[in-house]
Amino acid sequence: MRVTLPSLAPGHPRQAPGPTPGSPGRAFDERSAQSPGEYPRAGMAMRFHVALDEWETDLGMWSSCRGLQVHFASKEITEGGQYCDRTLLPDRVKFGTVTLERMMTQADSPRLQAWLARVAAQWTGYEYETGTGGAYQGQSLTIRLFDHQGRVVTRWVLQNAVPKEWVGPDLDARSNSVAIEKISFEHRGFLQHDPTPVGMIP
Repeated sequence: MRVTLPSLAPGHPRQAPGPTPGSPGRAFDERSAQSPGEYPRAGMAMRFHVALDEWETDLGMWSSCRGLQVHFASKEITEGGQYCDRTLLPDRVKFGTVTLERMMTQADSPRLQAWLARVAAQWTGYEYETGTGGAYQGQSLTIRLFDHQGRVVTRWVLQNAVPKEWVGPDLDARSNSVAIEKISFEHRGFLQHDPTPVGMIP
């Protein structure tokens, strides 16, 4: 499956025009010109896609993703007589809660609601062996980051991701703002080794 992203090729209305002939930036551009293959493939912060269990459940495009972070906690040990030194011992590795946000659409929002309904049917406590469809164990949530040409720069695979909270829009007939939805995920981390090359979109 290939994700189609809006083009930002030269001439696109949302792209700033390049230097015009005779402009101060022209000499610099000519002096530092490189072949296209030498340019770094930079990730575009506004171009990413979210899917569950490797594209089986497509959650679509989002406008915001926050909480992709890992914290390496440590314990500080002090020794008697050592007043200018300290010893740090490794402790827990903690991963942040990932929160997605976007405008509600007719195509993506109902798909997300249907997935949440399936999760709710399996949301049972540890004291029950099985629920309506079996105890919910979480899923792998994949976030792919693209460059300006729609190629994958990198990916984060959140292991055993479970929804923490979904927040719908505040509806107000006096407002002309768009409806925004948010969903948060807890997970067991994204630092697992992935041998699959990221140069091609699956």
